[in-house]
Amino acid sequence: MGRVWRAFNIFEESVMVAGMGVMVLFNFLNVVCRYLLPQTPFSYTEELIVLIFVWVSMFGISYGYRRGTHTVLTVLSDLLPGRIQPAIIVFSAAASGFLMALMAWTGYGMVQNQMKFGQILPGMRIPMAVVGWALPIGAAVAFVSVIKSAFDEIGDIPGAGGKDS
Repeated sequence: MGRVWRAFNIFEESVMVAGMGVMVLFNFLNVVCRYLLPQTPFSYTEELIVLIFVWVSMFGISYGYRRGTHTVLTVLSDLLPGRIQPAIIVFSAAASGFLMALMAWTGYGMVQNQMKFGQILPGMRIPMAVVGWALPIGAAVAFVSVIKSAFDEIGDIPGAGGKDS
């Protein structure tokens, strides 16, 4: 299973790096053209950058959970005995998992509405659902990452069957 997560990490990292590269490139070109040309040839760049930003952000949430670099406040849980810490981790994972499931569900509904009403991005003339799909897909992937993160964190607790026990 480690190979699967490693491959997924590489995929997510590649998407995020490529997305950030495209965002920086188009922002730079847009600014340069705005000051050198009377009219910018990149009228769609703002929409493209927002589209990529949404996708990169959703992949980043998932990646952060899986790597254990998400925002964690452990002040209280670190003071508790080791046998209680897994319950705290399970509770926080359940809350995060619920949030991701809710985001996936509502995001799917949002995409259905975008497709039902034929919403398009005005500059790029592509369906708004291209941006919208980032929410349910990213939340579903992040849900899996939340579960993996919880198992990894429980495994790292001394005395809970983890590395230090």
